[in-house]
Amino acid sequence: MNIGDKHYDDPNYQKALSRLDVAILGFYPGWKTNYSYGGDKGIRAAVKAIKDRNPDILLGQYTILGDATTANDPKYSADKDKAQKLDAENWWLRKADGSKVRWTKEYDTYDVNVGTFTRKDDQGRYWPQWLAQRDYNKYFKPVPQFDIWYFDNVFEKSRIPSADWNEDGADDRNVDPRYSSMYRKAHLAEWREAHKLAPRLMLMANVDHDLSAPEYRGKLQGAFLEGMMGKSWSIERQHGWQAMMRIYHSVIRNTVAPRIVGFNVWGKPTDYRFFRYAFASTLMDDGYFSFTDEAKGYSSVPWFDEYDVSLGRPVEGAQTKPWKRGVYRRIFQKGMVLVNPSPHEVMVTVDPGYKRIAGKQDPDINDGRPVKTVTLPAKDGIILRRTSS
Repeated sequence: MNIGDKHYDDPNYQKALSRLDVAILGFYPGWKTNYSYGGDKGIRAAVKAIKDRNPDILLGQYTILGDATTANDPKYSADKDKAQKLDAENWWLRKADGSKVRWTKEYDTYDVNVGTFTRKDDQGRYWPQWLAQRDYNKYFKPVPQFDIWYFDNVFEKSRIPSADWNEDGADDRNVDPRYSSMYRKAHLAEWREAHKLAPRLMLMANVDHDLSAPEYRGKLQGAFLEGMMGKSWSIERQHGWQAMMRIYHSVIRNTVAPRIVGFNVWGKPTDYRFFRYAFASTLMDDGYFSFTDEAKGYSSVPWFDEYDVSLGRPVEGAQTKPWKRGVYRRIFQKGMVLVNPSPHEVMVTVDPGYKRIAGKQDPDINDGRPVKTVTLPAKDGIILRRTSS
């Protein structure tokens, strides 16, 4: 996830991004139109430069349905057309007293009434259809090199506890099935419009749930699980490792091929124990690991020794039950992954033929030695290689 400082014209940053398998970028309309590469300019030039370094990387562009900045906010002039449309059609979400609402003040945005209780515009569109067409014309039509259309904040229900969704002068609760379903159907309407406009693109959403709702299940090719570990609101911290893993496994099941599911954690890049715990947890299923430097947010590309180790494909499926003594294990063609989610140190005996990886970041752990037993501290994990690999 790299939607922060947007240094996409920096060759060094392009090089760092190109090492990844998947990257979600956060361009805005008109981003550096003077930047050129290979005869192209602006967004397309930056995307091409990254893909020329790594033709296999999957690149996505960030979009968001549920909120927008106001037209008079000079910091977000590139999105002024969105606010002008919301003003013209009166598509803002409001309380019964007419005041606009927002679920967070962090991004200077206000929420949109995304449902079908609002009026249609003069072309018969609600906000989801209009926005999909706008984003397609701004990003995906001029940059065919994009692989993923990314949708932020796809919640199970609106984060606004109550608002006048049906515009009848009385506030409605977000937990009312009529409005929670309407909210999910609005996201689905945007995805359908996006697929109609750009059928080759994979659709990925940032989700706060397991995607089991009927409006969402089986509709996306990918999902981003933000802050699964390392934040005060992380599932692992609030509800425990098993609850986090249940969400993770379910989201993979509830997406469709190729199931690009990002398992995102936040931490210090020098906290190698936390990294191993999170990375090994991700490898218990088939998601993509995403580490965010808590000091830099979505504006850097941390790298770890373990990323340079080829494990090959898994030879067994997702691990949902402990292997022994509370430790979870998954075997790959060229190695083994162990994770200890318990609050206690555990020692386990492993099959012959494995060794620690050789690394520079944490050489006391990754010293390249053959192993017969492994002692895993509480909330730690480890990657082992086959000695023949």
